[in-house]
Amino acid sequence: MADSAAEGRDQRRNLLLLVLLGLAWGSAYPVIRYGIVSGATPITFAAARYALTALSIAGVAAVTRLPRPSARAMVLSAVIGLPIVGVYGLLLYVGEQTTSGSLSAILIAVAPFLTTLFALSLLPGESVNRIGYVGLAAGFVGVIVLVAPPPGVQLATSIWGPIAVVGAAGSFALGSVLLRKWRPEGETLWGVSMQFVVATVFLFALVPVLEPRPSLPVTSPVLLSLAYLLLVPSTIGYVLYFYLHHRIGPGQTNVVAYINPIAALSIGVFLFAEPFEWWELAGFALILIGLTLLTRYGRPRVPREGAPGGAGAGTGVR
Repeated sequence: MADSAAEGRDQRRNLLLLVLLGLAWGSAYPVIRYGIVSGATPITFAAARYALTALSIAGVAAVTRLPRPSARAMVLSAVIGLPIVGVYGLLLYVGEQTTSGSLSAILIAVAPFLTTLFALSLLPGESVNRIGYVGLAAGFVGVIVLVAPPPGVQLATSIWGPIAVVGAAGSFALGSVLLRKWRPEGETLWGVSMQFVVATVFLFALVPVLEPRPSLPVTSPVLLSLAYLLLVPSTIGYVLYFYLHHRIGPGQTNVVAYINPIAALSIGVFLFAEPFEWWELAGFALILIGLTLLTRYGRPRVPREGAPGGAGAGTGVR
């Protein structure tokens, strides 16, 4: 009886931590949008956040005395960091110039579908049954519904914003599959820190080319956004994810894929007064139905989807 009671407490604690992780990661999208509309140019904003995140996560790894990976592992983390964090961040932050944080979070949820497609092409032994393909179809129809809504429904001020966000999901998905191919043992906090270092260098190199007038105003909204993104989604989020990943495994940890968009939608609409159209729920519902069919009944063999970059649930780096 004592063992059963202890197991029940552990399950409730893990569920609470999963919800907190979903809230932390989901909240990142409207906060990113808030920082951008407050005057920060997207690439400079992303580069600044990623530079601080690299230092923060390396600090956590050092304080917890996490063993350092081999030089080869760190090099692979650096290479994979370009699509998982660098290109992902570029497209996400640029896309959020014209796309709300809540819609961005819903669109990023397409990452597991893209991960499955890349895995089928690049990883031996990957398979999806008929139900899985139905789930893929439902998910992509949901994305089309959101990117190209019917006349009279405006979800973003430019179609290129949602397209860029879907591109961010695709970049993350490709990087996730490459990580599984090259690093089947998964990633560590040291590797995540290296990924953010590479992403920072990549983004700062693009600033003179793509942002001739970079801006990171020293104002309360921008500084609060940057501080929140560093502390909650980045530092606390990654620590929580790795704790849960090692405790209950990536399969259960990927429950946050369902929580992230709900958290982003709620926070974006009620806290930041982001515009909301009921049409978003139609696309969101199709994506959730597709995700459920794919992950629970489609039997795609993608058990390490949550491991790459510590980003969990195939929903991207927050």
